[in-house]
Amino acid sequence: MSQRKFILLSILKTGFIATVISTVILIIYMMITEVPRDDEHLRNCDMSGIAYVLLIFWVLSMTISSFSSLFSLLKSFQGKIRRWLCWFLLPILITGYFFIEISGGKMDGQGVVFLLISNLPWFLLWGVYYSKFNSMYK
Repeated sequence: MSQRKFILLSILKTGFIATVISTVILIIYMMITEVPRDDEHLRNCDMSGIAYVLLIFWVLSMTISSFSSLFSLLKSFQGKIRRWLCWFLLPILITGYFFIEISGGKMDGQGVVFLLISNLPWFLLWGVYYSKFNSMYK
């Protein structure tokens, strides 16, 4: 398998698997933290749909940003530091921006949990494919 094909497949697999894992974790988290319903104090609408859409949008944006890893195939990006930056710098910058925008710069428990739910599966899978890439093509 060529390097380009491996990277493209790893981008697609990481995006799909991370979306599924993050959605399942979010469903479990929302079931655990569900607010008990009283007949007297019913909420007008359930905002959980926004969390699902935001999660799927976030994982898709991380997948799109991972196309920077294709730069590591160019001759000018063949060094260890440059390759690491191509695989991880852009997603880390986007993650930081995402956290600041969503949480308003405040570190609260819900923001941190949502950040972990949306990023941890993606970064773990992406790290696995990065190490696989290095072992296969070194």
